[in-house]
Amino acid sequence: MHFLTEAFSYLLFPIFFMEQPHSQYYWPTYCAAAMCALLIYFVIKRRRVSLKKALNLILPAKLLSHNSTKLDLKLMVLGIYYIMIQGLLVGGLTWISVETVGHTLTTLMGQPPSAIGPSFVVTSASMLLVFLAVEFGYWFSHLLMHKVPALWEFHKVHHSAEVLTPLTEWRQHPLELALFPVLVGLAVCSVQGPIIWYFGASSQIINPVSANLLSMVFWYTILHLRHSELPFYATGTLGKIIQAPAHHQVHHSTNPEHFDKNLGYCLSIWDWAFGTLYVPKKGEKFSYGLGHKDSALETVVGSMIAPIGRAGVIILRKFRFIKTDNA
Repeated sequence: MHFLTEAFSYLLFPIFFMEQPHSQYYWPTYCAAAMCALLIYFVIKRRRVSLKKALNLILPAKLLSHNSTKLDLKLMVLGIYYIMIQGLLVGGLTWISVETVGHTLTTLMGQPPSAIGPSFVVTSASMLLVFLAVEFGYWFSHLLMHKVPALWEFHKVHHSAEVLTPLTEWRQHPLELALFPVLVGLAVCSVQGPIIWYFGASSQIINPVSANLLSMVFWYTILHLRHSELPFYATGTLGKIIQAPAHHQVHHSTNPEHFDKNLGYCLSIWDWAFGTLYVPKKGEKFSYGLGHKDSALETVVGSMIAPIGRAGVIILRKFRFIKTDNA
């Protein structure tokens, strides 16, 4: 009986996963994003939206019935079960790394000053710096996925989506789902470790790693709209600071001018700083996908297996275990 209970709990994990308040996949964040979309649409159009038009705006029938969306859903289920295993590993490594940073600083610089009690100033500064670290870790991970040929083979799974819905966020290979949080966690440790070492863990009123209020602002507004085809733009100075839905539409565009652009998560500042920013013009239209047919990435099995073989060939050729065509 215990075995059956455990098996049943495992099968229900996706529901449990979407009930975690400190997760960007918490189900109310999707509802909040839908309400945010309606509000933005109402402000732009300056007119009332009928229930039918509202539902079609949030859940376009032509996108939901698309084969690309159906594959997104299958990969979402697979991804959630994978994250159940990955979360324990990544979470543990992050906290071990924070502790390692503290021990290293103590070895190099001696004992830190006496720990202070709860501090609003320290917590606020920590929250901002951790938020910026998360953004940089995500931007850098994303850059590697695009610029390293072997990694690009895995990231192509995500870019093979021909239409964009919030489910497309889950259209990822397990290796990619592992790489991003590991590198983001290391970026966070480089900030959070020294702060905890110097001020002490007791200075944190709220742990900015597990409950960063700045990140949550995006979770409950436009984050889930990144993978949508809603015509919402941010231009001018604002377009250099945040990632509006159109920014990420550029990222998925088949136009070569848009390749490797807008790699940020919530913010555009690292793209702006390192020259990977493309601020879309209002009314600019996009088509999505790889720009060519890749039948291997049109199934769940192919999306999981093909990148491994392709990346393996690239690595073997790199180290000359396989001869190139012009060798």
